[in-house]
Amino acid sequence: MSETRRGTTACLFSYGQLESKDETEEWLEKCHRTLGSITNNLREKEVYNQLSEKVSHSPQQHEEITLALLYSILTDPNSASKSYHTLLLITRDSMAQLVNMCERIVMEKMTKLQDTTRLQLLWLTREMVGSGVAGADRVCFALLKHLPAGNIGTGDAWVYVAESLLNILLDHQEWLEGLPALVDSAVFTYLSILPSHSAQSLASLRQQETNFCVSMLRAKLTDMQPIGRDLLRLLQGVARIPEFTEFWRDLLQQPQTLSPQLTDVHQVLSRRTSRRFIAGRVLPEVEIKLNFLLSKVKFGQHKCYQEWFQKKYLSTPESLLIVPELVRFVCCVIHPPNEILQSDIVPRWAFIGWLLSLCQGKHAVLANAKLALFYDWLAYNPELDNIMNIEPGILLMTNSLRQHPQLSAMLIDFLCRLITTFSPGLEERVREGVLAAFRDILSKEVILSVEPLFESSRFDDGLRQLIRSTFPEFYPQAPAPQPEPGPHPSVPEDNDVIITSSDKGAEGGSTEKPVVIVSDEEEEEERQGVQGEDLEIIGAFSGDEEGKEGEPHGGSSQGFVAIAEISPEPVEEGVEGVDGEVEMGGEEEDRLCLLPESIRETLLSLLLDNEGVVQPAILDEVVQMIREKRSVLGEEGMSVVGGLVARALEQDFATGFRPEDTLSLRESERPSMALCKCASEDESALALLVSLSDHEPSTGYFLLMFLLHHYRDQLSKYKDFTSQCAIHPTLISALVADLKECVEKESSLFFDSLPLIYKEFAVELKHCEELLSVIVANIDPAHLQILMQQLMVRDFAIFGNDKAGIEHLIESSLGLDSFEQFCVWQLLCAEGPDASLVIPAIGKFDAQEHHEALSGAILFLRAEASGLLGVSELFSLPLRHSGLVTAAGSRWINAKPSKYAKYLSHFLDKSGKDTLSLTLTHLQNLLQYLKGNALFEAADGAVAKALCKLFSADKYYRERFDKLFKVASGLPDSSSAKSQEEGSGAPSAGAGKRPLQTVSTKPTAKKRRVINKEDLSDN
Repeated sequence: MSETRRGTTACLFSYGQLESKDETEEWLEKCHRTLGSITNNLREKEVYNQLSEKVSHSPQQHEEITLALLYSILTDPNSASKSYHTLLLITRDSMAQLVNMCERIVMEKMTKLQDTTRLQLLWLTREMVGSGVAGADRVCFALLKHLPAGNIGTGDAWVYVAESLLNILLDHQEWLEGLPALVDSAVFTYLSILPSHSAQSLASLRQQETNFCVSMLRAKLTDMQPIGRDLLRLLQGVARIPEFTEFWRDLLQQPQTLSPQLTDVHQVLSRRTSRRFIAGRVLPEVEIKLNFLLSKVKFGQHKCYQEWFQKKYLSTPESLLIVPELVRFVCCVIHPPNEILQSDIVPRWAFIGWLLSLCQGKHAVLANAKLALFYDWLAYNPELDNIMNIEPGILLMTNSLRQHPQLSAMLIDFLCRLITTFSPGLEERVREGVLAAFRDILSKEVILSVEPLFESSRFDDGLRQLIRSTFPEFYPQAPAPQPEPGPHPSVPEDNDVIITSSDKGAEGGSTEKPVVIVSDEEEEEERQGVQGEDLEIIGAFSGDEEGKEGEPHGGSSQGFVAIAEISPEPVEEGVEGVDGEVEMGGEEEDRLCLLPESIRETLLSLLLDNEGVVQPAILDEVVQMIREKRSVLGEEGMSVVGGLVARALEQDFATGFRPEDTLSLRESERPSMALCKCASEDESALALLVSLSDHEPSTGYFLLMFLLHHYRDQLSKYKDFTSQCAIHPTLISALVADLKECVEKESSLFFDSLPLIYKEFAVELKHCEELLSVIVANIDPAHLQILMQQLMVRDFAIFGNDKAGIEHLIESSLGLDSFEQFCVWQLLCAEGPDASLVIPAIGKFDAQEHHEALSGAILFLRAEASGLLGVSELFSLPLRHSGLVTAAGSRWINAKPSKYAKYLSHFLDKSGKDTLSLTLTHLQNLLQYLKGNALFEAADGAVAKALCKLFSADKYYRERFDKLFKVASGLPDSSSAKSQEEGSGAPSAGAGKRPLQTVSTKPTAKKRRVINKEDLSDN
């Protein structure tokens, strides 16, 4: 057999235009080239003998040859069989290296594989399974994890993977049955992807998957009980397929025919599903993104991440089939520690709410997602189940009550109906499980009381009655539970929409469906406890602006508001009535009636004039009224005034601070600008702005930008404004919050204003890592370029000239993502503080983790240090950063040897024993990168003199750093003699350069010089 190098087409992975070649592929190519050099022009028997000899020499050669043959298998289908046969003959580790690399490629690189490589990988998997290779099941596990529900990045290629893997398992069923864990995962996986294969073109595959799952379930159900309750959840999704309908009938009516140990369905339902099964239904790359979102991203900065996630993985209707699995993954796998739960990281309940919002109009997907959310409630046991599995459900219901009651109503209604409609004969046991969940939630104080949820005034009477009849235990004075909810004559229609087992069977055209899934039909969604006033929220989300109080409750079928789009302020419920009269919400109208009549009339006239435009003159009247009657209004009255003004100016604020059609905001007739101008001169107007800020989050940045750009001498008014706002305790927290609001709504305004902000708030923003994080999290290349230009001309400063402050900002940036860290270092390089201020922070970097920061540091240190302190800091860095010291030091010294010779000689004279050894190690590593002996000859040989003085005083240093001693003493170095003879520009410490990261701290043995005949010749 002869191994030859393949051309550029023999690539494992597909690359984008800007992507460099993968390290794994480069390593495999290198091994393949080595193999080609060994086997070139050899006959087949000679190849085998040669390779057998090589793999016996060392584990390293064994690994290289194994990986070389793997590369040949994956890239050359014609020689794959011969390469695999060779591998079987020469392997010394039972193919462990091969299995490890295949598993790694599947887990980390599967989506990047070229089509040919993917086909070859499946072929190799079949061969390994057929050969009984130990660990082949691990590759199968990895392949199963890349078969997600839905169509996330799927296509014909991924359908082929599912079909090929299934054929491998079917063709080697005896091998499969000997691996119970693989059987469980395979059945669990194919049950979850079956609903995705509904297309007519996939009928054959769907039938094959059905036969496989049903046969395994009937033969191995006892072994599959460790899967737990999620096995039932997936079976519910395919219950209408005839084979599974028959299986369900046996499971419900005669379970012991399937497993002697099985008594009823509840036995399976009461067993918690292992996290490995649930995690196995999410792609590895999706799992990484979810873990990042729910452990690193702060609430308020999450919208862009969620939009990217949706565009990448949930952009098509078919891809939404994965949403139930994502909900289960978040509930059961991602369990954040207390540090994250108590922080401002995106909470799990909010992310799940956002996922549910994506399912609008997809009734079956939404029903399955809600089922996934509450599945652990149905048979909850505090001793066996984890409270973290049910926490997102209760927090989503309770935290949505205030602003999005239709979401809470939908979920609690679903939970109540699920108890009676989940499965015939299990109603009471399921209800006990849900009750146990609520009791555990209360005992562990996830929430303090269920009363705000069960008795919410935002629910209609029918829903509250349904809750009361379902959970009478939480109503001490309530009568015993009735068999049917809604006993009062006032809500008889509720009984018509409660889905029972028989009802659902009739709807589906069959009364024999074993398990009923609650679905979101139109009539069910009309049953949601949504008041007419809440429909405004739904309309805003769905794009329908016309439906108001007169809409029927069927408007709830539009879905609910995405959590990502929730605003922090409560929704105002007043709308304009007939003839310009104002209709208020009940509570707000009561509060307004408490105000004096003259104030009330002025406020009501403020809302809208005849042309639908708020006039600044009316605002002047309001300010005048506040000035005269501030004491009468009090805090409650000012809150009412602020709410009404916020509503009146809602459209004005929505246009932004700097709309395109406004040339001069200073002279603008916009009411918001007029109010900001008035606030710069009048304390009463400032008080109105404070009240307004409780209802309109843009108020703070409007005032800040107005004063900053037009009345900078009155900027102290902004500080007065923030001191009166109770939301933020300090000026800096208020400033950062307002700037966050600004960058989210008007990013160009934010970046254009940054120089002024840093100038005017230089003291407050000193060492402010929060604002730096906001900048790099929202910056784009265009604004990055402009900021760098402004920093270079010293228009403003972000980092300053304080070493402690710079160190603090750099350390705080280490937790940012790669692009954000890149931006931090670009800004730092542009500002250009002295190296002595930055190097101490570099010393704290971890060379194994902080690659982005170290890359930025290398670019920063291209600029020369301005004095002795920078040199001292550089040569005091720990040895783990020796490569960086060598790179920066050689650049500095080669550019200006005289300058740095003085600094180094002075530093060597003053160094103590603690730093001297470190400095000499760095200096010796530098030798091979210096141009000639300029460093030792410059400044009258100051460095050479300092080193000679040191070496003459201490024999230990002379022996340990013998190369440095020889160069400083002017003695020839045997390792560098040849390079010195070749030319004056050659490095003085040897022609063969070592990698920068190579550091030698061991004493070098002194060698005796051997004199050859050539040394004695006249030439």
